[in-house]
Amino acid sequence: MDLTDKVKKIINTYVHGAVAVAVSGGRDSMCLLDCIVRFSLIPSCDLTVLHVNHMIRGAEADADEQLVECWCSDHGIVCRSFRVNVPALAQEHGRSLETEARIVRKKIFAESGLRVMTAHNMSDRTESVLMHIFRGCGINGLTGPTECDGGIIRPLIGCTREEINEYVRLYRVPYSEDSTNADSDYARNYIRNKVLPLIRSRYPGVDEAVTRLGNAAKCVGGAAGVEKVSDGCAIIAPGNVHGDTVLAALLAAGLDFDYTSEHIKAITALSEARTGAGVDLPHGYRAEKERDGIRIFAKVSLPDEQHPFSLGMTRFFGGRYVLAERTDERADANGSIIDLAKLPADAVIRTRREGDVFIPYGGNRKSLSDWLIDKKVPRYLRARLLYIASGSEVLAVIGMATGRVLATDADTEYAVRLTAGRDTGNDWTQ
Repeated sequence: MDLTDKVKKIINTYVHGAVAVAVSGGRDSMCLLDCIVRFSLIPSCDLTVLHVNHMIRGAEADADEQLVECWCSDHGIVCRSFRVNVPALAQEHGRSLETEARIVRKKIFAESGLRVMTAHNMSDRTESVLMHIFRGCGINGLTGPTECDGGIIRPLIGCTREEINEYVRLYRVPYSEDSTNADSDYARNYIRNKVLPLIRSRYPGVDEAVTRLGNAAKCVGGAAGVEKVSDGCAIIAPGNVHGDTVLAALLAAGLDFDYTSEHIKAITALSEARTGAGVDLPHGYRAEKERDGIRIFAKVSLPDEQHPFSLGMTRFFGGRYVLAERTDERADANGSIIDLAKLPADAVIRTRREGDVFIPYGGNRKSLSDWLIDKKVPRYLRARLLYIASGSEVLAVIGMATGRVLATDADTEYAVRLTAGRDTGNDWTQ
């Protein structure tokens, strides 16, 4: 198969509906974008381009941004550009430019509300696997980036840099050169510019060999007792907490860099800790002891957001939604049914706020925080919940409980079922 056939096969497998493609303006991403548009692999109406100007390279980065925007304009593609001062953020957070830029991109991708295609190729996979090995990974670290990991799709992952270069030459695809790619102070550039050329001089088929190794590791490396719950969340079953399963869970949750052996030891020690004990990890991740094992998750802090209550679909930041629809039922196991006639005129659907209180059906008034703790709602889930509220009084914890005010009874004539979830293809639901 040539490059176009490889890209088409992955897109046909994983892309269904609207999708974004991350385009830096470099050779690989412009190749991917051109291939998708030139061969109509995705309808233009379903395609959005995401470009991030990290503000690291000054005028050069501005030229990249202009290149991408002009190309999209000429081809009728929606382009969303983001300018983020990565050097300032890196200094503020005490992180490297490389790490900070990666975090920024991940955040923008997550907030797009779309699955995102990136231009990672076979050589990128080799670099990632080598970096994992040098950091002391377990067998799961040998997998590297694959065709699809949750919300990220990689149509070029089966293509070599030589194939990409040939496509760009054949179709005269415009692209820009990133001058920082020559700076071997960056960890990945050191692997790319210093280490791999030496390896390839002796073993020219290293990319194909590493791909075979990664595919084999993917088949056998699913550590027993580790479950990927959703993007940004994995759990280790009780009795299976040791170095290999911790490494597997870190990778499954999406934390694949900047952890250390001390983090792994601290997570392993949680197996002997009390329920609720936890360890903060790099890049906003956390590990916590739960009754059902140890959960590793990306901490989420939803922005303060509210919408007037209405029937139908109410959409929130990051693709989250609440669906309110009429039902003939009067109760369910999830406490998701309310009496619409009892809804106050000022009721809204919103995120959690300081000072929220809740009166559960059959219970007494208490702070929402205390109620969540009493119900043993895991910390990772508390930040993801959405609520119906009137002022500071929570009337329903959507997907978990209806309060006394909105509870249905024998006189209820108009019952409404509330369903919360996320429609980005990332499998997150409440």
